[in-house]
Amino acid sequence: MSEKKFIGYFRLVEACETPGCPVCRCVIDESRGYLAALLHEQVTDPDTRRALRASWGFCNWHAGMLPEIEHSIFGAAIIYEDLVRLALERTEGLADGGYPPRRRGWLSALRRRPRPGAVVALYRSRPACPACVSAVQLERRYLDTLVRFVDDGDLHAAYARSDGLCVPHLFAALEVGGDRPEVTTLVDRTREKWRTLGRTLGSFVAKHDYRNREPYTHAEVAASTRAFDTLTGARSVFGNDIHAR
Repeated sequence: MSEKKFIGYFRLVEACETPGCPVCRCVIDESRGYLAALLHEQVTDPDTRRALRASWGFCNWHAGMLPEIEHSIFGAAIIYEDLVRLALERTEGLADGGYPPRRRGWLSALRRRPRPGAVVALYRSRPACPACVSAVQLERRYLDTLVRFVDDGDLHAAYARSDGLCVPHLFAALEVGGDRPEVTTLVDRTREKWRTLGRTLGSFVAKHDYRNREPYTHAEVAASTRAFDTLTGARSVFGNDIHAR
């Protein structure tokens, strides 16, 4: 066994046995593992808490994962009690409508009141969610491993059985792999999977003809959902474009 294979190699092989993009599956699993370790072991760690305060907590996706982590509610409550208090401190005075409160000296109150633009800028420029920072680093390792070992026996066979990479992760693999010849192999094998998906979708659409008497197959029924994930990645992994920073 090559020493260059890290545990992610074997996780990739396992992920290929589940529906959808295997790298998306690895990123999701790694995120859950990161959050579980943090909530069970690092709730009081000063560096962890400092990073969470700077980022105003986890992103929407990772915060949404917290209730899914077993025995996590207490640890999450400790963290978010602090974050709610911090949000109140940072926004104190924003509801004054631009006027200093009564019973205070006008100049001293003005000095204490934060300017809305400054608070918004602080929020908009916050560091990335710590769970996302960890996930993106591991994501690149998984992509590098997939490119490097695309022809390795176990991974080769597992990828052949998988649904293949989603579009976003194929492009990410191109960036990670550069001009390595293994990238071309990965692209060819992935595109063939997309062709198969397209044919299955076409068959499903064609069977909606009123003259058709042939039943839908399980693969045809599942093809639409597979197509959603193939074009955009697994749900939440890549977020949306509305509030992308």
